[in-house]
Amino acid sequence: MIAQQIEDLIFKARTKDQLIEETLTSLSGLLADILTGDDVNGLIKEFPEGIKIEDIGIQLRNVAIYLNSKEFKVPCVEVAIDLVQEKTQYEIGTYSLIFDETCEQTDEIFVIN
Repeated sequence: MIAQQIEDLIFKARTKDQLIEETLTSLSGLLADILTGDDVNGLIKEFPEGIKIEDIGIQLRNVAIYLNSKEFKVPCVEVAIDLVQEKTQYEIGTYSLIFDETCEQTDEIFVIN
């Protein structure tokens, strides 16, 4: 009940599911660029050798609401997705998008293990 009330307050501009979908779409584009495109950020060297897009599994890590933070302008919402190499269960890293109180993206974070 309380969780639903919080969601109703925070996710007025876009729903939690819409923010998750936007994060997945952004991650998909980034992975396509890294593994099959131009790799403009030079991240391929951080991935396991020979990995392909179809080798990567994803899992929702969290949707977090920050009211106090040293790292982010608050209030904000973080949607974090974990990436795992499915064959070996090796954790590749975590991809996050940060949204402000109007649900506009303000930051992108990709932490590679």
